[in-house]
Amino acid sequence: MTGRQARLKEVFGAWVMVSVVTAGSAGIALGAEMQWRGTEKRDRENRIARSGDTVMSDQQHHGSVWLTSLALGSDLLILGDAAQVAVTAEWISIHTPYLPRLRIGNALLFPNQPTRDDVIEWVRHLELKVGPTAAKFGRIAWQGGVPSDDVYAAFEQVGFEPYDSLSMQATALHPQQRSTDVVIKPVSSAADWDSLLNFHLQANPVTSTSDEDFLRTRLNLYRTQSEKGQAAWFTALHHNRVVGCCGVAVGEQIARLQGLETSTSNRRSGVGRQLVTTASQWALNSVGVRRIVAVVDPDYHARRLFESVGFEPHDLACGVVPTESYFPPAD
Repeated sequence: MTGRQARLKEVFGAWVMVSVVTAGSAGIALGAEMQWRGTEKRDRENRIARSGDTVMSDQQHHGSVWLTSLALGSDLLILGDAAQVAVTAEWISIHTPYLPRLRIGNALLFPNQPTRDDVIEWVRHLELKVGPTAAKFGRIAWQGGVPSDDVYAAFEQVGFEPYDSLSMQATALHPQQRSTDVVIKPVSSAADWDSLLNFHLQANPVTSTSDEDFLRTRLNLYRTQSEKGQAAWFTALHHNRVVGCCGVAVGEQIARLQGLETSTSNRRSGVGRQLVTTASQWALNSVGVRRIVAVVDPDYHARRLFESVGFEPHDLACGVVPTESYFPPAD
């Protein structure tokens, strides 16, 4: 077992039970029960034992049925119809032309982990499918667990570094004590969206007009999804000042949380938990939504926040991103 494999096994334990469900408006329906066992066994049939059907829209995705990762599949809920998605039996490409810096919107997904011999081909394929600009911010991701360290070393030699995504799920949330100093409000009016934009501009390291343009364009995507009834956003207000936000995109049977953020002065104060609870309850009250999904860095403190309100680990999607691409945020 390699060092990276050992670290992730320590994070997840021997077994992570996975329930794969519908990925909604992007046309991917993921239905199955599967098990993912650490990273010691390389054979995919030993890692993933599925029952039931895994379905993708034949019209949109040409009958390909291999996408089973909820961490990867639920990204498409956020994008809605903004992304160009192409699917084959060997890969899925996702491209959002007007948001080349949006990582989840410019990606190349594979059904199995790479070998060292795949690295150069996969990197070239990313640029071919999403274009050279988006490839500087996009990602390559795969199902099937953690490859050997020499694979990551090969990616690092061509300017990529590891980027893992852990999906977490909940069907009900633990009751939370609400702060009397903070009001959670749905974002609906033009003034609400302006306030959310100002919060994003303050919370993120904006160093150029292109950074600001990205945040504005990304928020327009979120607003469009919300106005279509496919998503909702909430802000936390303290003395009428935005101190946090959280969005949720709704699909068939599932909803995906996104963009949870709190101001530095309000972290570890319960604001994040209130936002997650409010957004999740709104989604669970939507017709057909049975579970809520969040996707986090497996080592980041946000994982503990989601666990504290009732979320449990679901599946791990591994991948790589260009080394200099950590701003702007992934979603």
